[in-house]
Amino acid sequence: MFKQLIIGSFILFSGAAQASPTVMALFSAIKDTGTEIALDLPIVCSNKQLMGIYQYQHDVIDRLTICVSNHNGDNEELRDTVLHEAVHVAQTCNENKPLFTPVSIVKAADPETVLFLTDKYPKAQFVLELEARVIARDQDEVFVTDLIKKHCS
Repeated sequence: MFKQLIIGSFILFSGAAQASPTVMALFSAIKDTGTEIALDLPIVCSNKQLMGIYQYQHDVIDRLTICVSNHNGDNEELRDTVLHEAVHVAQTCNENKPLFTPVSIVKAADPETVLFLTDKYPKAQFVLELEARVIARDQDEVFVTDLIKKHCS
């Protein structure tokens, strides 16, 4: 699995022969929470519209799956997916609550995303999903690693 992780991080972010240390630190922080990391898991990624998913149910499942092949070589979208799903790990550690205030999250979001998510997610998940999108768009793997370390330790 760790070999897959290294290969995946190389594909996800660096485009060079070695994974960047910041990407490896992000994956390490995720693994340190007890979360399993899976790449192109067939049972999940056979849905070609799914880019990634974080699944958590206490004592049942704790897995972050990235559907690398579903990104069709779009490394920016792939990077966004990894960061987005990693934010959900931090939110789960934060008792499934936002990491920042809802007001600050909405202010940082673009109106199109707010409208899109309003129709797609139940009210209880809206702020969490919006926060994950805003952070993935505006931050990098170092910032998200720090969030995981802060909220999951």
